[in-house]
Amino acid sequence: MARRRQPREFEILDVTDEVIRDYNGAETEEEDNETSDDHARASTSGRSNLIVGGRPRAANNTLSGYVSIQRAPVVDISSPTSQRQTENAVADLLYFSQNGQSHSSVDIDPALQVSMEAIPIDMITDYPYIDQMQAFTPEGISEDGIFLPGSAYHELHSTLRNHLIQETRSIAPTRSTTPHIEVESSGGVSLEETEVTIPIQEFQPSQTLLLSQQEECSLWKNYFDEIAPWLDKFDRDRHFQQIIPTMSKDNDHLRYSMLALSARQLELKHTLPTNRSLALYQEAIHMLLPHLPTRGTAVIATCVILCVLEMLSCSPKAWQRHLDGCASLMEAVGINGFVGGTEQALFWCFARMDICGGLISSVRTLIPICHWASKTLSIENDVELFKNAPTFEDWANYAVYLTAQVLDLLAASPTDPTRDEAKFRTRWLKLWKYISEWYQERPAPLHSIMTIPSSESSPFPTILYSNPAAMSGNQMHHAASILMLQNQPSTVRLGHASKPRSILWHARQCATAVDCW
Repeated sequence: MARRRQPREFEILDVTDEVIRDYNGAETEEEDNETSDDHARASTSGRSNLIVGGRPRAANNTLSGYVSIQRAPVVDISSPTSQRQTENAVADLLYFSQNGQSHSSVDIDPALQVSMEAIPIDMITDYPYIDQMQAFTPEGISEDGIFLPGSAYHELHSTLRNHLIQETRSIAPTRSTTPHIEVESSGGVSLEETEVTIPIQEFQPSQTLLLSQQEECSLWKNYFDEIAPWLDKFDRDRHFQQIIPTMSKDNDHLRYSMLALSARQLELKHTLPTNRSLALYQEAIHMLLPHLPTRGTAVIATCVILCVLEMLSCSPKAWQRHLDGCASLMEAVGINGFVGGTEQALFWCFARMDICGGLISSVRTLIPICHWASKTLSIENDVELFKNAPTFEDWANYAVYLTAQVLDLLAASPTDPTRDEAKFRTRWLKLWKYISEWYQERPAPLHSIMTIPSSESSPFPTILYSNPAAMSGNQMHHAASILMLQNQPSTVRLGHASKPRSILWHARQCATAVDCW
C-alpha cells in the first residue's frame, strides 16, 4: 500500500490592516474627487490647474539618463477603486504566475515617465469609456497580461495612451461635447493656453545597439512570413506586407513598432523573456511621441501596430482600454472604411480589433458605427456604399460593419438605460434584413469550396474556404446572427422566406474558423 503524502502546509496571513488602510484611502480619494468636481463646476478660468489625484512629482523625475524601474508609480485616471487596487502586492504575484518576466534589465527613459496626473477633468468627460475599460478580477486585481500595474509595459502603455488622448483633445476644438471652448476663445484665451500639457523631453536615440543586423533581419522575416498575412486578411492590396514596411525607412517609430510586434509574437510562440520586445516597444513610443501632432499616415500606422502588439499581450477583457487612445486619434483625423489607400487598410485592421473588444465586453465599438462609412446617421447610406464596393473583400468588411451595428443595437445607452421596445423592434427587423441579405448575396469568393458535415465523432462541420476574407467574413456573419437571434423581440414573427437557421447551426458554422479575428 502506497504511503500517504503528508498534507502541504500553508501560512495564513492577517491582512486586516491593509484592508482597513485601503478602505480609508478610498474614502479620502472619493472626497478629494468630489471637491475637484465642485471646483471644476464653479470656475472655468482655473481649470488648467485641476488635476486628478494630484501629487507632487518626485524629484528624480528630472534626472538625466536612463534609470531602472523598481516599483513604478502607478497612475490610473479611471476610478479610486482601480487606483487603490494597483497598490496591492497580489498584482506582482499574478504577474509572475502568468509567465511574466522581470524587466529589471530594461531601463525606462525618464522622459517617458511623465506624470499622468495632470489631465484636465474636462478631458475625461470627453471620453466616458475611459472609466469603464480597466478590467479587474473578482478580487479586484487587474487582468491585463504583461501590462499589470507596476510593470514597465504598463508604464509605457499609459504614457502613450495619455499622449494620444491629450493630442486628440488639442486638435479637435469643434467637438460638440466641449461647448466651453467657445466661451474661453471669446475671452481671448486660446485652448492651448488653458490646457495642461504633458511635456515631451528632448530625446536622443538610444546609444545602445538594440539589435544586431542578423537579429533585425530575422525579425523582419518573421513579420513578412507570419504577421503581415494575418493583418492583410481583408486586403487584396496587402498594405501591411508591401506598402507600410516601405514607409518604415523614413519613420523610425514605425520601424521599431513593427520589429517590436514581431519580437513579441516570437516571445509568445516560443515562451521567451519579454526583454527584447519591451526595449523595442519603448524605443517606438519614444520616437513616436514628438510626431503625434503631425497626424500623418505613418503615425497612424505605428499606433495601430502597437495596438496589435498590445492585443497579443493583454487580457481580452482589457482590450478596449488598449484601443481607446488610437480610436480617439483616428476619429479626430477622420479616417473611415472608405477613405481609400493605406489609411483605409489601417481602419479595417483597427475595426476588427474594436469589434473583438466589443464582443468580449458586450459594449459598443470605440469608434461610433455612424463614423465607419458614410459618416451619416443613415444605415441605408452605409449599406449602399458597401453594396457598390468593387471587391469581395469589401463585402467581408461589410460583415464586420454589420456586427458593429449589432453591438450598437444591443448595448445599453448610459443616458437611456430603459429600452424603447417599439424602437428596438424596428431597428432589429431592419438589421436582420441586412444580415440575411449579406449571406444570400455573398459574392462567389465568399462561398465555401467544400463542406464535410458534422457527425457523431465530430460535432462541427469542416468547411473549406479559398481565402482568409471568406473565412473571417462568414465567421463574423454567424456571430452577428447568434447575437440577433438571442435578442429577438418576443413580438417578432419572421415569415417563411426569412425564417432563420437555429442558433446552434450558426454556432457550429462559427466554430469552424476559430483562428480568425
